[in-house]
Amino acid sequence: DWELPSQHRLLDDLRLLRGDVLETLALPASDEPIHVYLFETEKALDEYLQRRHPGLPSRRAFFVKSDTRLAIFAFWGDRVAEDLRHETTHGYLHSVVPNLPLWLDEGLAEYFEVPRTAAGLNVPHAQQLLTLLMTRGWRPGMPRLESLTTLDRMTQEDYAESWAWVPWMLDTDPALRVLLQNYLASLRGQAVYVPLSVVVKSHRPEAEQQLCEYLYSLSLARS
Repeated sequence: DWELPSQHRLLDDLRLLRGDVLETLALPASDEPIHVYLFETEKALDEYLQRRHPGLPSRRAFFVKSDTRLAIFAFWGDRVAEDLRHETTHGYLHSVVPNLPLWLDEGLAEYFEVPRTAAGLNVPHAQQLLTLLMTRGWRPGMPRLESLTTLDRMTQEDYAESWAWVPWMLDTDPALRVLLQNYLASLRGQAVYVPLSVVVKSHRPEAEQQLCEYLYSLSLARS
């Protein structure tokens, strides 16, 4: 609802993000457009959503998938770049991968929402999980994440753990990266799919412990 230069660096960032997502996950390109509706203020976005999507909770940005289009709604706030990278990742994924599990959809979006220079490291999530590991004896569990089917059931801890599985698979071992790429490819060709936790466990029986060790390694790298 306001003028944005066609060559704005934020738009360039989103165009580069498309290539990053497709290349990293070995996905084919899609010609399906992603419609981005950008509002000048949070109030303007809230008023629009209350009229057109009254069931949605109040948030800074939304991705909405319908039978006819992929759409993103956001406002020009302090975190607009992060918000648009997150929601646009959803758009790029849903344009080529049907049946994407909710937790994995969010984990991938949390991975790609950070600036390119961060290489997928979502520091707030890493810090939260490290704190839980060291103070509460927290342990990850992919099957629990797979049981979550609606966004309103996902806590901040769930978002953090969903993110953590993604860099563990993409950035710690080429074999794990290929495993995730192959899993996403299988989702494109099958209406019924095996849970990723089953696939991971068959290759890495100690996956949960390895994820914890990965998080500890992040702590050591930053200390």
